[in-house]
Amino acid sequence: MDRDVTKGLDEIHSLLLAEEDLDSALRVVAEVSVRAIAGCDCAGITLVENDEVQSTACTDELCAAIDRDQYVTGQGPCVDAIRRNAVMLLADAASDERWPAFGTLADRHGVKSVLGTPLEVEGRVLGALNLYGRSSQAFGDEDVEVAALLATHATVVLANVQAFEASNKETEQLKQALESRGIIERAKGILMEREKCSADEAFQMLVRASQALNRKLRQVAEEVAEDAEGPNHSAEAGKGEL
Repeated sequence: MDRDVTKGLDEIHSLLLAEEDLDSALRVVAEVSVRAIAGCDCAGITLVENDEVQSTACTDELCAAIDRDQYVTGQGPCVDAIRRNAVMLLADAASDERWPAFGTLADRHGVKSVLGTPLEVEGRVLGALNLYGRSSQAFGDEDVEVAALLATHATVVLANVQAFEASNKETEQLKQALESRGIIERAKGILMEREKCSADEAFQMLVRASQALNRKLRQVAEEVAEDAEGPNHSAEAGKGEL
């Protein structure tokens, strides 16, 4: 295997051990692609989120512009790589009839060759690795194989980073939920003492106030707690509402 490819794969693999954010991790993959594939002048990655495509980790503005051309025209090798979950190769933008609108725009940018490789996990396409070359026939069979290898590693990085971010988000949501529960329980206790009512009745009072004021339950509970702490806390919105 080519030394640059091996070095690039090692660099990508190291991302699995680092706490990189998604954009930084994918940028490394794009940069490695340019170094490892001789005919590649710029590269980027398209991600699919909520059935919409977006560019990230473009190595330069040319890559970003060509990506936009594909999204605007709704056609191109990278778009079809995602749609069909298949490697798509454009060898000569000016003459290829499969994507005429995109081919014209690419040719105006000086891009002759495009290689789109899907990023797929268990049948689900997460995006595509997009490689662009300024010369015709820039990508041969070996380049297609290397791009597929890079895409496989990129997919692993993408899946791991997304899992890491999802885990962090879940942890933060759990933390917020526990904090909200503590505040609500405190407000319930205050109402039970003040109104001489049960825990369920106190909770229903909070719910009714939340609906009437069109505020979150936690906000209403915070106002009740602030009101109980004394005149130094502004809780006029909570007075007389419960």
